[in-house]
Amino acid sequence: MIHTPDGWQHKNINWEVLSGFGRSSVATLTMAAPFLGYIVLYHSSLSMYLGGLGGLIDGQSQANACHPWLTVEQKINLLYLGLLSLGWGSILFRVLAPSVVKRSSGIADYVDQELPRATARNMRSMFVTIRSRRPSLEEDFIERAPWLDRTRASLKVAADSLHQVKDDQLQIDILSSYYNVLSRHTARLAVYITVALYAVGFLLVSIPGFTTTIRVLCVMRF
Repeated sequence: MIHTPDGWQHKNINWEVLSGFGRSSVATLTMAAPFLGYIVLYHSSLSMYLGGLGGLIDGQSQANACHPWLTVEQKINLLYLGLLSLGWGSILFRVLAPSVVKRSSGIADYVDQELPRATARNMRSMFVTIRSRRPSLEEDFIERAPWLDRTRASLKVAADSLHQVKDDQLQIDILSSYYNVLSRHTARLAVYITVALYAVGFLLVSIPGFTTTIRVLCVMRF
């Protein structure tokens, strides 16, 4: 079977790409938005603390010449919806992303962590996953190491064969392929949904700041 590389969508839209934000402390905080956002932003007892937002611009003499595009309430609504979208996206990432992606900062970090533990048993187990999700990779690995197929050699023969390998390139290739297969071929629909939630969330969160920036520039011009 001829090896066919992953398509653009698998290379550029996958769990590893999302992990930059999904694993961050900011993402952890946004996960509270679906549950605490109403209490923080909409509870009537906190309204007194929110009424003064935007006062710094309104207090300037030129402010009347530059009317705000959004009211304070609209900005709060957009902020809440943006955090809500980011929070749901982060929850999906934490629940559905492969554990190898969630616990590693990238493929190089994963390989460095797992290489010392790359036994014949582990390699064969990873190969099963690789073969099931990317069949085009099977022939190359079997040609290099027939013992990866459990039907062709016992575990003892596999361990002895791995021990005779002079370098770590085979293990590195298997670990890298295993990481990529899980990142690029696990729960594809959830990946697209998470990307959409993050995109909408960042857009909504940025709108209040963008409109405020435009108004500040307008005030400065006058």
